[in-house]
Amino acid sequence: MTGASPGRPTAPPAAAWLERVTAEIARGRHVVIHGNVRDLVRWDRSFHPLRTAVSGLLSIFGYQLTGYFDPVDGLSFGNADDQREFHRLLVDPNVGRPAAGDPPAGADRAGTVRSRLSTVLRDAPTPALTNPYDSLAAIRRVLRQAGTSSAFLIDQADLMLSPPERGGDAERRLLGTMAKAMTEAAQTGKLRNLLVLVADDLAALPAWLYRDRPYVQVVEAALPTFDERHVYLHQQARHFHQAATAKKAPEDLRVLANLSEGMAISELDGLWRMSNLQEIPLDEPRTLMKRTLFGPRQDPWRRVRDRLARFGPMAGERVIGQPVAVDRVRRALTSATVGIDFVADPHNAESRPKGIFFFVGPTGVGKTELARTLSEFVFDDETALARFDMSTFAEAHSAERLTGAPPGYVGHERGGELTNRVSQRPFSVLLFDEIEKAHASVFDKFLQVLDDGRLTDALGNTAYFSETIIIFTSNLGGAETYGWLDGGELPDYEKVSAHFERAVRDHFTTTLGRPELLGRLGGGITVFDILRPEFVDQIVGKLLAQLVASAHRQGVRLTLDDQSVVARVQEVMRRPEALRLGVRSIRDVLDRLVREPLVEHVFASPGQVALRLSVQPHGTVIRAG
Repeated sequence: MTGASPGRPTAPPAAAWLERVTAEIARGRHVVIHGNVRDLVRWDRSFHPLRTAVSGLLSIFGYQLTGYFDPVDGLSFGNADDQREFHRLLVDPNVGRPAAGDPPAGADRAGTVRSRLSTVLRDAPTPALTNPYDSLAAIRRVLRQAGTSSAFLIDQADLMLSPPERGGDAERRLLGTMAKAMTEAAQTGKLRNLLVLVADDLAALPAWLYRDRPYVQVVEAALPTFDERHVYLHQQARHFHQAATAKKAPEDLRVLANLSEGMAISELDGLWRMSNLQEIPLDEPRTLMKRTLFGPRQDPWRRVRDRLARFGPMAGERVIGQPVAVDRVRRALTSATVGIDFVADPHNAESRPKGIFFFVGPTGVGKTELARTLSEFVFDDETALARFDMSTFAEAHSAERLTGAPPGYVGHERGGELTNRVSQRPFSVLLFDEIEKAHASVFDKFLQVLDDGRLTDALGNTAYFSETIIIFTSNLGGAETYGWLDGGELPDYEKVSAHFERAVRDHFTTTLGRPELLGRLGGGITVFDILRPEFVDQIVGKLLAQLVASAHRQGVRLTLDDQSVVARVQEVMRRPEALRLGVRSIRDVLDRLVREPLVEHVFASPGQVALRLSVQPHGTVIRAG
């Protein structure tokens, strides 16, 4: 930072991964570059296409001849001198001859190719090579000579080369030529003649070419760092809408750089283009980023603040007997809309999920129902809830399902279940059910989401979680409550809460050995109370109202003797084994006493549109009228 102008960001003169390429070339290794290879690269304190950056690097090393090949445009050179030198080396009969001790030239399968190339090119002013095999054979010949230090960049190498087991004779010949070009490359002074292969997808490039080859090194072209994004956005600041009048432009650019984690340099141009298209000024960086990432959708979080007072009554009607859990969620929604928190860098918090909850408690007490309620309240749609059954993630390899299979494995092209969902519906409630059943490796994925609010899948696509609510549910400690109920004990909520919180902390610190996960949850552990008898009547009334509404939609006016139904349910719920299952037991009783007899009656008497139902000691009675 020394010597920088006030407000002007700085970054290293070259990308870190490009510095690694430099080190490998210095060691005399050929390099395979993959990953973010179509982006602009930080080089010589500016941003350039990868080919320009590599060319600059090779010139610093002092290579006398540099060439470029791709399967579309063929072989080309940076200047006419390099082209003429390449042509001279090809037609020189002394170029490419094996050193002493090598097999005689007549035994070399490439001898025929060299003769043919010499004949073709002897009278030509410049080489015009587009065929991959002819081009690689010519490059191989030049790399073998020791008089002129030479380096070649082979672009789209993954499109040219097929694995030996999949390709035909022509493909294997091409792959063999590439491999021989690497092994035969001569030492010219302090430099070794060089091949730089560029591949978008490393998995599509035959691993046989680089795996266990001490003379080849694979380097991933990483996405730009925060400093690189910050510098680039500063350079482009004048293009933003109303940039000249922005009062806090340096700070706004810093926010954009933070929020653009996972974006390529070339994607950052989309920010100022969107700024002008939607007339979003630079001093609204969060709005600009949301519009760029998620499109022109209405932001549901703006509506939440206006109607937040209605959440408590609405959730209380749907999740009965859990006032503490409902209030905990209400307060979290308030924090999400206000945005005040204990964070060293307030802009990092912008990319994190809006809410993070850990719902724990006995089974059947409303954990999933509260998640559905939250989805409907915030997003006006229960289908915005995506449920992941974590009991299906019990194996170590199952963690990859969230982000997609690694390159080379079946299903790699499909991406991940979690990242696909968030990319398609960024405004979502993500419910990870029975999280204690997931393998420990799954939590590594969650750490990145909770810390950074983003997750990159196996295809290199980044999903942003800044507009999501994340809910983990668990029954940890639930088995111990059976003893309470079997003994007729109904402890107060404070004892229940302390028990389940202790069970969660013991699981993460002792069983998993991952106490850092608790730190990410913060105050998000929400304990649900056991089902208490005083709430049974309300729950029965809610479920019966749903049944009456469902019958009405089918053209049946149903009148219920609520008192007789409630009395029968209360009788069943006095049993400890029924209390263990909570609301599920109530649903089972109502299903047996009310829904099933009603369905049978309607099916047998389709003409009756008005029915009365009551529960008698000898069974359920349904009459017309």
